[in-house]
Amino acid sequence: MYEFGDVVLTRFPFTDLSGGKMRPALVVSRDNARRSDLVLAFITSNVRFEDDPDVLLLAPSAANGLKTRSFVRFDKLATLEMGVIVGKLGEAEPEFLLTARPVFHGVFGFGSP
Repeated sequence: MYEFGDVVLTRFPFTDLSGGKMRPALVVSRDNARRSDLVLAFITSNVRFEDDPDVLLLAPSAANGLKTRSFVRFDKLATLEMGVIVGKLGEAEPEFLLTARPVFHGVFGFGSP
């Protein structure tokens, strides 16, 4: 079972649906025991997104399981069946999740939570 804030490894689809790439992703959906799908945010190590307002740095740590400086792209979400998740890498730190709230909400026009 995967929970909100988990960092998982999955095949994340390209936006044009031409394929996908194995990569880490952040679980952003809650109450995942009630459904068979997860909503995930794309994680990349590509530094060109560093100054993007819809992106947040997630530094590697033993807790989150990331090996390199990474960026969570809250503007790149996918809903995937739990069965396609390869496994859990770790958990995003609570401080990161608090910092992420206004970024996530801002992407969708909800403003500050």
